[in-house]
Amino acid sequence: MDKKEEFNMDLIEQSFQSYRVGAVVNATVVGKNDKGLVVNIGGKSDGLIAGEGEEEFMNLAKGTKLDVVIQTSRAEEGLIKVSAKKAIDVVEKNLQIPDIKKGAKFDAVVESANNSGLTAFFGAYKVFVPASEVEEFYVRDLARYKGKTLTFIATDFDEEKKQIIASRKAHMKVDKEKSQELFWHSIFVNKLVTGRVVRITAFGAFVNVDGVDCLVHNSESTHDRTKSAKDVFEVGTEYQFRVISVDRESGRVQLSHKATAPHPFDEKVGALEHGAEYEVEITKILPYGALAKLPNGLEGMIHISEMSNNYIQSVHEVVKVGDRVTARLLGVDEERRKISLSLRTPQENETME
Repeated sequence: MDKKEEFNMDLIEQSFQSYRVGAVVNATVVGKNDKGLVVNIGGKSDGLIAGEGEEEFMNLAKGTKLDVVIQTSRAEEGLIKVSAKKAIDVVEKNLQIPDIKKGAKFDAVVESANNSGLTAFFGAYKVFVPASEVEEFYVRDLARYKGKTLTFIATDFDEEKKQIIASRKAHMKVDKEKSQELFWHSIFVNKLVTGRVVRITAFGAFVNVDGVDCLVHNSESTHDRTKSAKDVFEVGTEYQFRVISVDRESGRVQLSHKATAPHPFDEKVGALEHGAEYEVEITKILPYGALAKLPNGLEGMIHISEMSNNYIQSVHEVVKVGDRVTARLLGVDEERRKISLSLRTPQENETME
């Protein structure tokens, strides 16, 4: 046989289409077997459309032309696994590439992760996100992002390799800047906002509202003066707050959580009766009187002049902390949220009144 007529296997191999995973290729239906639809994809092996979600293509007639995505590089039982459904998604996403090149955001599912970064696919393109571009801070374990849908901005394109270098950090920075700009244009005192607690300190909690960290002082965490921010909030949880101070020049905003709930005084004081007697517990001794807790939890003041019908020099002559005594309700100052109590026995003229 003439050498010119000898088979050149290299040329024959080159005449067939290569099977690059993720590539969209033209296919023609050539038959059907018990595993699915067999299609010619222009190579040494035919393709097989099979699996869940591909049922709509199973009744295509022989000779029908369609696009498919290569899913495996090696043939199994002479067939390459392909997907017609994914090809539709790839084509639709490929149409978005011009906008992505101009800076448009895009979403992709993270397929794999290692120390160098994240890998995903968008249309016919492989997406690589360097580890330094995943967050605004260092992430020790990138594996937690696998399987998640994240938003990116493209930073570089390689058309020959069909690869996109992308950044999640850049997208987050843009969103943060836009969010903060909107925040400062719309924030005002007494506005009700929702924020996520990001840090708790000895003096209060820092709350992120639309990308801006605001302060909730301990005194504004709850109406209960015995509790602080650490008793009320949990880091990572969202709560409602009311804005109580805005300083645009210094970029500081103060919030109040207790201002979003009714004051216990306002809820409970209505049930108290003027002149009625209540068993109270002495909670604190002061130079000019004593504080006493009523059965409903509110505190009232017993002035030293109301401690006894007789003259006394010191509160300690009558009561001490922890004592339970019967006190009479003298009055309620609703505006200042103060209750006045008395231990004195009503005199005859007082009873007549």
